[in-house]
Amino acid sequence: MLPQTISKHQIFVLLAALLIAAGSTFYILAVKKPAAPAHTLHYSTFKNDHGWGYDILVDDHIVIHQPMQPGKSGYDGFPTEKEAAADAQNVIESIKSGTHPFFGQKQTQRPGVSSAQPK
Repeated sequence: MLPQTISKHQIFVLLAALLIAAGSTFYILAVKKPAAPAHTLHYSTFKNDHGWGYDILVDDHIVIHQPMQPGKSGYDGFPTEKEAAADAQNVIESIKSGTHPFFGQKQTQRPGVSSAQPK
């Protein structure tokens, strides 16, 4: 087989290809992409025939509609708007912290039942 010589044109094309590959890699790895917009988690209180309730919203979409006081029998809402707002704030804080919201109730441990330990 005859030895093949590399022309100046081939070297130029090879260097250009390497520069384009290196530049593309740098751009992909180093240039920050714009972050996705953060969603807004908030609440809104409302009055109904049975008292006060609240909605938990993500942006403008209702994800929790709570027209009555949870943990109580019947359809009674919260006695005051302030109590409905306080419960809604507790739910939002639970969601943000990643824990299960105990709507209208404090977390309590039943006697004789051992709590689960995280692994």
